[in-house]
Parts: sequence; structure tokens; C-alpha cells
Amino acid sequence: MSAILKTSEATELLRVEAVVSSKGQVTLPAAMRAKLGIQAGSHIHFELRGQELVIKPEVPMGAYYGMLKGYDLGDIEPEKEPDREFE
Repeated sequence: MSAILKTSEATELLRVEAVVSSKGQVTLPAAMRAKLGIQAGSHIHFELRGQELVIKPEVPMGAYYGMLKGYDLGDIEPEKEPDREFE
């Protein structure tokens, strides 16, 4: 495996080469797993963009906790329908 690490203010580029096994498996490099928080049991998504394969980790719901703290959301609860009568 060879790796290239390029750092700039806007982006950090990490390039690694890997070999696909006869079963179609690839090992994600430890540095990439650590940077993205991918652990055993993590779910990941694959996207095909033209000739590029994009691998993105699934963000756990807990990551969104407190995201809107400090924002005035007003009354965002929808109006409720009146109860129906059944015979």
C-alpha cells in the first residue's frame, strides 16, 4: 500500500491504494477508518459518481443531538386533526 497525505487549509487529502480480494473485499486503511469514525459494525454507503466510487459512513442519530440548540424554531408542530367518532 502506498499513501499520500496532503494538507491545506481548505481540504485534507488522504490517498491510499489497496487490492481487491477474489471475494471483492477491500480493507479500509486504519487512518481513514479513524478519521471517519468507522468501527466494527459501522454502516457505510456506496455511491457511484461516473467513474468514481464514493464511500461514506452512516452518521448515527446521536450525532444530531443538540444541533438546533439556540435557534428559535417558533411553533413548528403541525395542527392536529380533530378526533373522529366511530360507531
